[in-house]
Amino acid sequence: MEYTENDVNQSSTAHSAKKRKPRAKLSCVRCRQKKLKCNRQQPCDNCIKHHRAYDCLYSGPHTLTRNQSHGLRDQLRAIQSRVEALYAINASQVHPSGSALINGNVAASLDTKPVQPERAATLTGNITVDQNGTQYADSTHWQSILNEIAEVKEYLQATEDAATSTDEPLDDSLIFPNSGPQLLLGHAFPDTKSDLIAALPPRQFADRLVSLYLNSRESTLILMHIPTFTREYAQFWHSPEEKSFGWLAYLFCILSAGAGLQLFSTTGRSNGDLAETFAEYHKISSQCLQMSGYTSPGRYTIETLTLNVAMEILRSPENHRSPSVLISLATRLAIQAGYHRDPKYYANISVFDGEMRRRVWTYLSLLDYDVSIQAGLPPTEIRDQCDIEEPRNLTDDDLIPTATVLPPSRPLSEKTAVLFPIILKRVLVADAEIIGKNCSGKGLPYDEVLRMDGHLQVISASIPPQLRIRSLGEAIADSPSTITERYNIDLIYQKSLCDLHRRYLVQHRLDPAYEYSRKVCIAAAKAVLQHQSDIFEAGSAGGQLSFASFFFTPIVAVHFRSAAMLLCLEISCQSRFDLKQHLSPEQRQAILDQRKDLSNEIERAHSIWDQLRHQSKEASKTADALQIMLTVTNHHLQHGATPQQTQQPSWSQTNINRTDTTQSHTNSAPFLPMSAGYQPLPTGPSSEQSPLDVDLMDATFYFGQDITPSTMETSLMGSHGLVDFYEKYWDNLMILGDEQSTVDHAVGENAI
Repeated sequence: MEYTENDVNQSSTAHSAKKRKPRAKLSCVRCRQKKLKCNRQQPCDNCIKHHRAYDCLYSGPHTLTRNQSHGLRDQLRAIQSRVEALYAINASQVHPSGSALINGNVAASLDTKPVQPERAATLTGNITVDQNGTQYADSTHWQSILNEIAEVKEYLQATEDAATSTDEPLDDSLIFPNSGPQLLLGHAFPDTKSDLIAALPPRQFADRLVSLYLNSRESTLILMHIPTFTREYAQFWHSPEEKSFGWLAYLFCILSAGAGLQLFSTTGRSNGDLAETFAEYHKISSQCLQMSGYTSPGRYTIETLTLNVAMEILRSPENHRSPSVLISLATRLAIQAGYHRDPKYYANISVFDGEMRRRVWTYLSLLDYDVSIQAGLPPTEIRDQCDIEEPRNLTDDDLIPTATVLPPSRPLSEKTAVLFPIILKRVLVADAEIIGKNCSGKGLPYDEVLRMDGHLQVISASIPPQLRIRSLGEAIADSPSTITERYNIDLIYQKSLCDLHRRYLVQHRLDPAYEYSRKVCIAAAKAVLQHQSDIFEAGSAGGQLSFASFFFTPIVAVHFRSAAMLLCLEISCQSRFDLKQHLSPEQRQAILDQRKDLSNEIERAHSIWDQLRHQSKEASKTADALQIMLTVTNHHLQHGATPQQTQQPSWSQTNINRTDTTQSHTNSAPFLPMSAGYQPLPTGPSSEQSPLDVDLMDATFYFGQDITPSTMETSLMGSHGLVDFYEKYWDNLMILGDEQSTVDHAVGENAI
């Protein structure tokens, strides 16, 4: 084949285009979006001309991207250096007193003296310290679970510290540049109500957005009585000046919700007209709230604030703080307005308004719990001070504004718009109680654990059949909204089981009295990952949930991350504890088979998150964490076999840079559905049979593998010809409590 000069020039041009660095973005975000010429001032002429000087922002010279300079191999080499330093300490006995201290503490921690379960160490959560201050996440948050898996924690800390940039930015870098909540940013106000009305779209376009929202079957619809709103909406277009700032804020929030549903359910995050429409109406809604004086709640204020928080979650998927601050504000104002008290005690609240207040408080509570779970913080709502009843299972047509008597509730077997929020809140309230007990710092008796476990089983049994989880094959005739509601309820239920029983994956690991808790926790985590796989497959083009992409937004995806981290923790604990016991070949093989099954689950989860890593920093971080654990798991599987099965592998066999992460998962174990129901143990352990007081929640376990085969043969071979890495270095690697900093300092000095 002959190439012409033109072909060569085109090839050269294409080659140079691939290597061309991205041009610096000198124009402001607004001018780039609208393709206008920017004079690069602050604010620029175009933003001044269009009355948005407050929104004239410039992106930095670098976009936040995935770290490519500190790969997995480099990190494992760094960990190897630390392990070699520890080995040098052990071999040369440089610090005999320190080593004895560590050995003594480990031995003391494994003492068989009975200890009351009530006095076992509690899950205190995690506080992250960086140059900007500290950040707290409770012990049920996925970050706290991740911090118990030191193999992953070490790697992620190093990758976060390195600040580099590549040509592939994350999706959210330019769409919504403001990091704080719109409501609290203090934007300049329009001069009059007429300016706000002038910012409305044409009636035809507004009708389309409002209709899209009202027909979406979103749970936020319980915030409004649709017949009342549609009547007021029609009146508004005849006399718009008569509506209050609060009602205008409500309308703009609904317009923003309509644009957001279309944006996030069909097109994904893109820098187009829908993204701009969503952000613009959300901002104007916040301006209307500010002008209405929302700190003195009036009609529609709490409803608008609640919907504003929901839109802020869509707007700021990477920012947990903004929704958390706003939901605290909304909850506090709702309490100020008395929404937490049941209206039946107040004669000046009509029957209709009272039932709507119950609905608003129900959804506000749901949002409070969801945002708190995502941020790893306690809920704002104080349950002991709330006596408001559940809303009744009624349709909007059942509620008449002039009614003097509330109609009786429809049976729970009859699905209405309010049924899903009612059932979901029951599960969330139970989970909130579990989180509160775990994070109280007072310890949790095992009898109380079993009591709450039984309470969860009762809640599970009370879920109406139409909202009970079932396979997608059994739901082919059901609407996507019904399917997503089932998944939402069961995800929270399985998460509650994990939160309740997770501590026993590590604490009292070897005590058979707590075997029930460990089995329940792992089964629940596997059920969550099974849901993740089913949802991801059904959410692909043409699937049953192809328009439900919100399932992988942070407020839902946090459950998937936590479940994956729990399986990682279980694999780590099996090597740290289970396989160090005197086991028969059959027992050892059973553990290895279980670890292989868990490894398959993690590999399947990693495959999903690896495809989603471009969506957010947390998705990328989750994929990296699971990649680390896959590497560690491979080592565990290779080096934890019985003597008859062991064959020393070369380092290349550990396959650090894995490329095949889409193994067949058809043989994965089926998840345990809610309907199966565990039968709890009849009683908790008595004080005479209390477990060992082994608090390993803060234990640090380092792992290094980047070594040559010869080194492995000479320094890591056990008595049976096995790589017994854990037994060789256990005393130095298992560091409890305050000795952590001392030993790390000693390691650092010897490494230097």
